[in-house]
Amino acid sequence: MMVKLDPASKKPIYEQIVQEMKTLVMTGKLLPHEQVPSVRKTAKELGINPNTVQKSYAILERDGILYSVVGKGDFVADNAARIKEMKKQEIREMFIRVTREARDSGLWIDEIFTIVDEAYSAN
Repeated sequence: MMVKLDPASKKPIYEQIVQEMKTLVMTGKLLPHEQVPSVRKTAKELGINPNTVQKSYAILERDGILYSVVGKGDFVADNAARIKEMKKQEIREMFIRVTREARDSGLWIDEIFTIVDEAYSAN
């Protein structure tokens, strides 16, 4: 798995795992019905307590990102609409932060729209 943790982050490890897994799903690096590594394997790879990974997986299952099959493990849910909505919300939050920063830096709305238009039109 490609989960990366930041030991210097103030965000708890289990939250970092949840966010990383959501990002992997949203970017298509983890595909629907793909099995994710077991709790033990993930804990060993990351050098953390298995309970921390279990907590993360439970949150991901509650959020509809993963599903469990008894005796087989955890898998990525085929939940494209939910994943798209999560990505949309993530982009919305980033856009709000950047727009406020632009406004606070003295940019006018038409200048912000021009930047957005240029970014959207770029290849």
